[in-house]
Amino acid sequence: MISREFSTTVQFLREYDSSPLSKDFRADIKFIGSDGEEVYAHKFIMVGRSMVFRKMFNADMKEKESGVVQCPDASAPVLRSMVNFCYTAEIEFTEEAPAEEVLKIAHKYDINILKLRCEDELKNGITNENICELLVLAQKYEAKELNQAVADYFKTSFDVVYPILANRLCSD
Repeated sequence: MISREFSTTVQFLREYDSSPLSKDFRADIKFIGSDGEEVYAHKFIMVGRSMVFRKMFNADMKEKESGVVQCPDASAPVLRSMVNFCYTAEIEFTEEAPAEEVLKIAHKYDINILKLRCEDELKNGITNENICELLVLAQKYEAKELNQAVADYFKTSFDVVYPILANRLCSD
């Protein structure tokens, strides 16, 4: 049983006002998304959540000096989802920040808990129509749980999925 003190502490940590992520609130790093939009954050939070950021901001890299992280492979909504997760441990997947895109950035920056949350979301949405795309995604981004879920789905739905896969392979 979880103690009231623990629950209150978790609640407090999850309560989050996004205004600290404005550049006026002493954010010391900014991410620039593929759309050119800026997303602000605090270095100490990001370094605490990602070994990639830890290395980036502790080594002699251009990001350390400039405080700017160029992210040509992620839109601002995806980056905002990643940053918000690093602050709150909560994620809401949206049309602008789908689990597939957040998984890519979580993998890139080695934010394993976020990656697992993305995998959970994707595992719950496996269909005959998206099984190929999810398998490729799982393989490319080393999403072991998603890969296993796709394999399990394929095994249990082989009679239905195989003709779809064969048709796709022959038509491509």
